[in-house]
Amino acid sequence: LLARTLPRDPTTESLRGLRTRLQRALKDASGNVVALTGTSPGVGTSFVAVNLAWVLAESGSRVLLVDANLRGGWLHRCFRDERPPGLCEVLRGTVPLEQALQQEVGPRLSFLGAGELPADPAELLSQDVFAALVAGLSARYDVVLFDTPSILAVTDAALVGRHASVSLAVVRAGAHPMREVASALHLLEQNDVPVRGVVLNGVPRSRRARAVSGIYQYEYPSPR
Repeated sequence: LLARTLPRDPTTESLRGLRTRLQRALKDASGNVVALTGTSPGVGTSFVAVNLAWVLAESGSRVLLVDANLRGGWLHRCFRDERPPGLCEVLRGTVPLEQALQQEVGPRLSFLGAGELPADPAELLSQDVFAALVAGLSARYDVVLFDTPSILAVTDAALVGRHASVSLAVVRAGAHPMREVASALHLLEQNDVPVRGVVLNGVPRSRRARAVSGIYQYEYPSPR
């Protein structure tokens, strides 16, 4: 968790810039639920999610970080060694929400892990109980931030993103052809996911001064 261990690192400062732009986007949005997804696996979506949640809480907001990667979520390792019950068990009704929530993993920051990785994550995320859970969490926190899998790998990101007020797509600098990025963004649009910007992750330090905060508004062509 870089924002906790190296609060003055240039990357942490870039995350604070992203925080400022996200806060502006939320002011114009209809709610306080944020979803992050990657254009493809390995772009660093979870890294961005956990550190963005930390700096959001640092600014005074009551933040809940939810690991909605039910296929391989690992964010619990940032706060404890073992995999505790989490989102999966709450959706199945085997563990109460209050038992699964980890309160105050940081100042004003709470966490709901993925829990046991199920065989049917898409089915769990498409149920009405998930929609009700999102609504309930939204009422309890200033910001609810979901970390989701890559949109090009599975449908889970779209299922979560439909409940978000703001969605951000994470791209790794220099790692993707524009057609791949455009396909990912088009897929999110087709699934009624309100993408408000792209986070450029992994910018080399020599270029970071020109990268500003790493979040860009975009126009993209339809894939051919």
